[in-house]
Amino acid sequence: MSLQEIIKDDFIAYQQQADGNQSFTNIRKQAFHEFERLGFPTTKHEEWKYTSLKSIIEQPFRNSCEINADAVAMAVHSPLMNIDAHHLVFVNGSFIAEASSLKPLAANVIVKNLATARTEHPEQFDAHFGKYAKVEGAAMNALNTALLCDGAFIYVPAKTQIEKPVIIYHITDSTQFQTLSQPRNLIVLEKQASAQVVEVYLSLGANPSFTNVVNEVYADESAQLEHYKIQQQENDAFQNNFTQVFQEANTNINQVTLTLDGNWTRNNLHFYMNGENCNTLLYGLYLTDGHQFVDNHTRVDHAMPNCYSDEKYKGILKDKSTAVFNGKIMVHLDAQKTNAYQRNQNILLSDEATINTKPQLEIFADDVKCTHGATIGQLDKEAMFYLQSRGITEANATKMLLNAFADDIAERIKIPELVAIMEEKIEQKI
Repeated sequence: MSLQEIIKDDFIAYQQQADGNQSFTNIRKQAFHEFERLGFPTTKHEEWKYTSLKSIIEQPFRNSCEINADAVAMAVHSPLMNIDAHHLVFVNGSFIAEASSLKPLAANVIVKNLATARTEHPEQFDAHFGKYAKVEGAAMNALNTALLCDGAFIYVPAKTQIEKPVIIYHITDSTQFQTLSQPRNLIVLEKQASAQVVEVYLSLGANPSFTNVVNEVYADESAQLEHYKIQQQENDAFQNNFTQVFQEANTNINQVTLTLDGNWTRNNLHFYMNGENCNTLLYGLYLTDGHQFVDNHTRVDHAMPNCYSDEKYKGILKDKSTAVFNGKIMVHLDAQKTNAYQRNQNILLSDEATINTKPQLEIFADDVKCTHGATIGQLDKEAMFYLQSRGITEANATKMLLNAFADDIAERIKIPELVAIMEEKIEQKI
């Protein structure tokens, strides 16, 4: 039985136990029909030219919301649990209340699992769910929408700040079988609201796993969001992660993606600026070794005038690993006075590592400042020689130079524990 046939059977089973929310059920039905129409993307699709799903669709993954106590323990013992924060834990997309902990919240702030929010806060949920991450022409988004299990819902009302970070743990457990997990997060900030959100992706089990994630983020006028994504799935873990951010006027978004582990990872990060004076920062670091594959696809739509975006992605590649960077800045016709910058920089630590990089600009306005570029190289031999001549070992010299290379990404991370995880992983990789 093919994976597409397995997914069809899973959806039929879902329909038999669907809840009474007819609007939500209809959204899922439409999404499944769109997935059936499109099928899995192939390398013939321009956006998937360098990213093959063949190794995924040939495996008999099972869509599961089952819970393993060892997976729960993995979250409980995470070093991030020591952070004074709100913690939401999900295993195979299922919410684990006993492992989660929430601090006192300001009035009308909602931080809970998506399934509960759908029934307890239908007005806020229905106003935003499925409104930004479109399923039309997007097979993987449609698949997630059709078969999502659960995820986090964060709603911050106007002129309100969540004082402490919200940390969302998504653990995919493939201990018993090849697991397909479909978590989803919805983050809504009303006017002048602010929050700090961390997504952490972990895995457990020797069997292959496939995590297909969708995040929807809405920032109303003058809202501020710090959004961090830490990908540490190990072993034979595959992940497709789609995040759509929709910005109104005068919003400030700082987004950092750290891809530190995983067999196969595809990150799709899209921003749409729907008002003037938006400020958008996109930073990423990916560390690859062995036969690891990482693909970062970004798109920033400057749809309105006087907006600013700064994008910098850096890669450290080792062994026979492969990475892809495809970043597109789209400056629409009316988006005068746009300032947009994009850079992709890579260090190859072996002759067999591969990077395919394609920074892009599409500009339809005439009064803009836009630049893009990419670099690929090795560690500076003169710098290595200088450090070693001062008595520093080759391994420590390499670590120092790589930490310096990643430093401007680390500077964008306001939570010290996340920087420590990044630095520890750099040391492990070398």
